[in-house]
Amino acid sequence: MDVIAEIVKNLLVIIIISSFLELLLPDGSIKPFVRFAIGLFILIAVLSPVLAFVYDDKNFQVSVWDVKADKQITERIQESGQKIQQQITDSNSGLIKEKLEGQISAVAILVPGVGDVNAQVSVGENGSLRKLRLIVITEKDDEMEKMEEVNSVSGNHQSDAEQKEIKRKILQVMGNLYGLKSENIEIKFEGG
Repeated sequence: MDVIAEIVKNLLVIIIISSFLELLLPDGSIKPFVRFAIGLFILIAVLSPVLAFVYDDKNFQVSVWDVKADKQITERIQESGQKIQQQITDSNSGLIKEKLEGQISAVAILVPGVGDVNAQVSVGENGSLRKLRLIVITEKDDEMEKMEEVNSVSGNHQSDAEQKEIKRKILQVMGNLYGLKSENIEIKFEGG
């Protein structure tokens, strides 16, 4: 009688769990596999107590989840996995760095007065932006060049004020977009 009670108890648990599982699964190609696995569990739930009752001297417990792997093999597999992960991280880091540099250059060019930008970034292990170095080439039209000639004769350096304003705007944009503090952004002006 205990055998039948154990079978019924196991079947009820499996049926309740499988009902919830089928409700959660979307309709598709995976349902037949889940039903197959549930069928196997039902088979095990019925056969385990019956075999234990018929063969008292044998132990028919299913212990697949108790398998212990060899420690050396496990360590080699983990080392191989870490090497592969490092290779993937290195290749992705270079790609992330390249894309970030292009994106930052494109955003910085949108600041008024900036003609061209060369961005150099330093990224962390997880791909986060750490430091940013921008080489900014200011854009000058014919009127600005004439004004600079006049200012250089009179000794007035309006370009320094313009550079400070451009730098302030770039720092604000980069800080807002990428969450960088101004001390992690280096801006150098060239040419123009």
